[in-house]
Amino acid sequence: MKINNTAFGGFVVSENIIKGYPVRYSFREKSEIKELNGWTLYSSEDDDEFVSDSRNFKIMNAESICKFAPVMLEIFDAPYGTDLCWLYEEGVHTGFYDLKDDRETTIEEILKKQI
Repeated sequence: MKINNTAFGGFVVSENIIKGYPVRYSFREKSEIKELNGWTLYSSEDDDEFVSDSRNFKIMNAESICKFAPVMLEIFDAPYGTDLCWLYEEGVHTGFYDLKDDRETTIEEILKKQI
């Protein structure tokens, strides 16, 4: 599948995800940089010290994101303010936990949510 990267803009991604650790947390906030789409992804290994250093993050396009977390394109249109923990069972992504609503959620609910 060919992905139009310009339709999605840039994702801010933890270096640990690029190294192969699973996505653990993602949130979307309005970016002041028009080329960024507002999505930031943290890995399961990121701690406060790691995330406080901007050098630990890279900007990735949609095509690259699909290699690490293809479900990101499914939730891409979630509203700004979306705040998700990624759930896994035996290393396989099984769903999402909405940190604002304090409950498990579905992709359909994520996309319909009004924040």
